[in-house]
Amino acid sequence: MRKAILAPLLSGLVMPGLGQLVNRQLAKGGLLVAGMSLLFMAMLGFTFYHLSQAVTALGDLAPGTDKWAALRSQLLKQDTSWLWVGAALIFLVWAYAVIDAFRWGCVRDGETAGKD
Repeated sequence: MRKAILAPLLSGLVMPGLGQLVNRQLAKGGLLVAGMSLLFMAMLGFTFYHLSQAVTALGDLAPGTDKWAALRSQLLKQDTSWLWVGAALIFLVWAYAVIDAFRWGCVRDGETAGKD
């Protein structure tokens, strides 16, 4: 399959950085895979931290209180700017990986076309 098609599909649909690895850009691909993995784990850690803070803030609920509504209200009281910043960073890394994989896939296809 042509690298200009395969590389961005791997970076966009499977994991950012895989397209760079297909294009034989090992350092860039490894950094993108590691960076995205760390970013994902950081976002997961922040999410669990804020969820545990909301559950802890509930304390003892009175009998008959809707637990899910109380948890929802606690979560809505928290600052979510970390979530928006993390989502923007993930999107930017993802977009960079897809565009870069396509550009370098086209270059690699041009190199192999001359050898045929």
